[in-house]
Amino acid sequence: MKKKRLLFVLITIIALTLAACGGDKSDKGKDGSGKGEILLWSSTTGPDGDLIKKNIDQYNETNPDYKVKLVSMEGNTFNNRLATVTRSKEGVPDIALIASENVATYQAQGMLDSWDDYINGTEVKKENYVESAWNVGTVDGKQYGIPATMGTWVMYYNKDLVDKYVPGAVDDGIVTYEEIEKAGEAASKDGILAYGFSWPMQNFNNLYLQMGGKFSEGGKPTVNNDTAVKVFEQFKKMQDLGYMNKNGEDTTKLFKNGKIIFLPEGTWMVNTMNEIKDFEWGETFTPQWDANNIVQASGADQFAMFVSKDRNEDKVKATVKFIEWLQGNIGEWIKSGANPTSLAMLENEEYKNMPQSFLLDKPEVIKIVTDPGSGYIMSEIDTSAWDMIQGKVDIKQKLKEIQQIVDDKMAAQ
Repeated sequence: MKKKRLLFVLITIIALTLAACGGDKSDKGKDGSGKGEILLWSSTTGPDGDLIKKNIDQYNETNPDYKVKLVSMEGNTFNNRLATVTRSKEGVPDIALIASENVATYQAQGMLDSWDDYINGTEVKKENYVESAWNVGTVDGKQYGIPATMGTWVMYYNKDLVDKYVPGAVDDGIVTYEEIEKAGEAASKDGILAYGFSWPMQNFNNLYLQMGGKFSEGGKPTVNNDTAVKVFEQFKKMQDLGYMNKNGEDTTKLFKNGKIIFLPEGTWMVNTMNEIKDFEWGETFTPQWDANNIVQASGADQFAMFVSKDRNEDKVKATVKFIEWLQGNIGEWIKSGANPTSLAMLENEEYKNMPQSFLLDKPEVIKIVTDPGSGYIMSEIDTSAWDMIQGKVDIKQKLKEIQQIVDDKMAAQ
């Protein structure tokens, strides 16, 4: 009898111990965060996501009341999950890192909560950030996004090839399309391309803005216009002359192999460029239509709060403290090639030695597109750009078709 009683006691103790060990599961919210955690969703994965995590780990080592838990997922999954949880208002992350062009769209759909009541009186304020990056999150006079970092479409160049074919072209840090065509004329006989055309919408976005293009007219998105036609005529011209790559060619590989002089690409490619050992490369503004009127398109990812019926105000206040800490401590994150949006980093010596830091020497030239519907335009441009460049379709007719698709998508919101 005593043995049975002892066995019962031991089983009870084990059961209680196991229950205690598994207690963290009962502490989890429907969004997957714990009671002492701020859940951050991001669509940044791979090495860049690892750098974000390093910064977050540094913050968590300061022993804050609420630690930050990063959950990264692929872009489509991220967007679909945000839409799903926002509809139900359950399982919503405490914050999500969203693209700059999505802030106005999400706000118009009633998916975002404002930061205003929580950042009032804190260091999270306009004067502490790059103005254009801060303005991205401002909709109808309220702040729905707080800038994190800027990812920008810049241009890498092969210094040896520049010296050979267009000496002096980058001395002022500005390369025009005229200079690129000059390089193409000189280099094409040697099988060297002047221009690497990779991500269509990024190339389009920059040249379109430089030519004076707008993404909205009268409150409606626009792409069926003379400026857009002119942009694609320029790219088609360089293609026809043999100055740029063909569709499907790996421009990064060609550049690394010394076959491209100028490669417009993202700041996020800096670690790939650091692998180059055969020649010296540089980084500067994206190609310019007018050297006297620099326009540099960029994006500024934003911290956003999606509508939730379980908003925890203490967590939001703790989230603001995390964002305040990031202002001067985002060094790991920007090793991906991104630029900080907080002005506190301008005095950071490590940052000033990074190749992308030249962008913040002229913050006034940075243009961030936030027009509602611009995301739809970019998506359709990505799909159709090469057909227009290669002459498979009529440029004017295709832009007319894209405009109709964008209008239909806007009407369906």
